[in-house]
Amino acid sequence: MLTLLLLLRLIHDLAAATLVGSVIFNYILLRPALRLIPPAHAVVIAQRVGNLFTYTGWTALTLLFLSGLLRLYYTGRLGLLISLDLYGHGPGRSLALMIFFWFVTVVSSSIMTFALRPKLMKKLSVSSNPTLADVEKRRADQIYASAWLDRLQLANLITATLALIAGSAVALGGLF
Repeated sequence: MLTLLLLLRLIHDLAAATLVGSVIFNYILLRPALRLIPPAHAVVIAQRVGNLFTYTGWTALTLLFLSGLLRLYYTGRLGLLISLDLYGHGPGRSLALMIFFWFVTVVSSSIMTFALRPKLMKKLSVSSNPTLADVEKRRADQIYASAWLDRLQLANLITATLALIAGSAVALGGLF
């Protein structure tokens, strides 16, 4: 049992580090670098790297959920998630904060993946003979989606980092 709990903790910690590291790399390093190269090249790079970040991010979020849930189950603390006793002590409040920030990260990632990325990847069909108005509408939609993508990436940077801090504080007696 101890080996299983250690393995689950290792998976949880590596998934958290991967998620936060990816978000930091994406927002602080990649995003500004893409603005320095020609738009045509930036689009290709953003699509390729964006696909990788999408798979990496969702894998990390899923592993965090599963390993966290299994850790609570195997330690007999799964019932705490639906109990008000969770908020009675520091580690429980930190755990609740970690879960809340994880949830906010999942919501913003869902918006980015399923609403904004398709708008950015949308191409006009050559066979449909697009008009200038169609091209301008697509461009306006992409600018709008890109601006929201930047905002949500910043939100993910903040919430993933706060979830990491709150999760680390659980082992240290909580944040407050």
